[in-house]
Amino acid sequence: MHSPCSLNTDVEWQTLKNTPRQAANETLVKRHKRRLILWNDDIKNLIENKKKAYLRYLTTRSETDKLEYKRLVATVNRETRKIKRQCWETFVSRIERDLHGRQMNAYKIIRN
Repeated sequence: MHSPCSLNTDVEWQTLKNTPRQAANETLVKRHKRRLILWNDDIKNLIENKKKAYLRYLTTRSETDKLEYKRLVATVNRETRKIKRQCWETFVSRIERDLHGRQMNAYKIIRN
């Protein structure tokens, strides 16, 4: 069992330990990397269907299930490439549009 004195020490230690972390979280700016938005509901559904087809193929080992799984893999890859291409075109057009205006924002986008 803990004595009342040790409980008080534990509380003080937790306070001492958490105070600098709290102060840092409140004052420092956290930087997040900008990532391309690739994950949407369509891709999620395609991946779920692909996984189901794969599991079905593992249980049956039939050639038709294998072909269906491969077809879904190709569909997921095609759709992912399409979304990546769209995101890249949006990114480039944002930079081009900004280069005609304020070049500092374009530099910040490229740097990050």
